[in-house]
Amino acid sequence: MARYNVQCQAYKEAAMSYPNEQRRQQAVARYLAGDKIEDICREMQCAKSWLFKWKARYQADDPSWAQEQLRRPRSNPSKTAQAVEQTVVDLHRTLVQSGKGGRAASVRQALKQQGTEPVPSLRTIYRILQRHEKG
Repeated sequence: MARYNVQCQAYKEAAMSYPNEQRRQQAVARYLAGDKIEDICREMQCAKSWLFKWKARYQADDPSWAQEQLRRPRSNPSKTAQAVEQTVVDLHRTLVQSGKGGRAASVRQALKQQGTEPVPSLRTIYRILQRHEKG
């Protein structure tokens, strides 16, 4: 039992020093070689779900299969259009320069008067102005 713990500890330390891609490749290679999933997971200190995930992504003809994939969305359909955002910033500057105030409510009212559609909420206008003040 003590020998097993020493081997596990040594493997654990080695696994931590491996980059993640090498660890994934090693786990899948062992699976393809016929090792039992339980043995692989026990010795590599990983969950079965982790091994199944990388086994499913494995492609022999693609060397980049073991790379982590991006998790962020490819698009954000609810993001305020760039043209509307620029109009908000320009209106804010105009209102401040003319002395009519530059608060989000003033900007929103001016957008309505111009016929801009859709008119962003007060909170959205506030966030746009906050972003542009910092930049």
